[in-house]
Amino acid sequence: MSSAVAEHLRVVIVNYNGGRLLTRAVESVAAAEWLGPIDVVVVDNNSADGSLEAVESLPGVHVIRCSTNEGFGANNHGFADLLGERFELDLPEPAFVMLLNPDAAVRPDAPAKLGEVLDLRRRVGAAAPRIVFDRPFVDLAVTGEVAVKSITLDGEPVAARCHARGATYRIPGKDGPLWVTSGRGGIRVPIARAGAKIDLELTRESDGEISGRRAQGSHIHLDSFGLPTMQVVQNAGSEVDGKGVGHNRGFGDVDGARRYPVAAQAWCGAAVMLHADYLRDVGGFDPAYFLYYEDIDLSLRGEELGWSTVYVNDAVVEHRHSDRTVQGTAMVEVLQQRNRLRTVRRHSSPIDIAQVYIRALITPLSLVASALRNRTLASAYLRLAWWRLKALRP
Repeated sequence: MSSAVAEHLRVVIVNYNGGRLLTRAVESVAAAEWLGPIDVVVVDNNSADGSLEAVESLPGVHVIRCSTNEGFGANNHGFADLLGERFELDLPEPAFVMLLNPDAAVRPDAPAKLGEVLDLRRRVGAAAPRIVFDRPFVDLAVTGEVAVKSITLDGEPVAARCHARGATYRIPGKDGPLWVTSGRGGIRVPIARAGAKIDLELTRESDGEISGRRAQGSHIHLDSFGLPTMQVVQNAGSEVDGKGVGHNRGFGDVDGARRYPVAAQAWCGAAVMLHADYLRDVGGFDPAYFLYYEDIDLSLRGEELGWSTVYVNDAVVEHRHSDRTVQGTAMVEVLQQRNRLRTVRRHSSPIDIAQVYIRALITPLSLVASALRNRTLASAYLRLAWWRLKALRP
């Protein structure tokens, strides 16, 4: 190990009703192979599920309580001393700060592998791990014209944590996503145990097959035994495309199927290690984002100041993902689109901004056209068009 891992490390975890996963996150840090001292700072966004009380007496854990839910930007409280602001705890300034989601867990050697690559001489300010989903997925092959309204695993709703492939798409709904297939596609479902029971609720108009079962009627019941399973990558560094969309590089890849470039444009806030000087120079998260794209914004601000991000393939973090923020809901759809546009306004040229906004205006119109062509999904398309229009409001 390099001398970097003998430095002082601070791990900041923002918690909001994290349940037992918060304890798992803290315990994973306690088991880390790091030679220097580690302080764990849990910034709690006014949780009410007892998760904070379960960890606040653990060794090395320090707590900052927020009176309201401040979103992901509450991370700033955990390194306020590096920002020149009032810090609520009496702790020494760290050499490195690791951000970790409460539903994530580091493998023992991950922090050391991340710390080893942070290099002030080369302006490497951020080290991004390989983030993998903490549960294997089964792949359900879907063919025909099929719309799935809900997915449960042993009675637990899991639709927000599923993934689409091929001609299957996720359409956000008021309370959760609608999974729509037109042709050949698939839905990947995370499973907690072998033989888990999968129940899918379909729309009445569905006509096709799911894993060999006729997709007619209101429900399909499947046993996960015999279905192909895989470990899946969530993030191998992040990228931003010409439309201002932030992407998890490697998302959905079977873990180990390929390696990714060391250089990354951005990092994912679920797990990253930052040099303290990076935060002193670049600053903290903009609380206006609340959720989504605040990590992309901070990454791009660092890039604009000459800092770089390095991806570390052998540093692995396991992530439950979307355990508390439900993907595929109206709130998430509006926040993601609104914050994408906010990021484009800050970091793009006037021509690029104009092009992105033109596309953002055209998209709701195309969704309305889709609703007119497909009566079965008309209401879903119209709702999505409305939410995209709402996202245009700053």
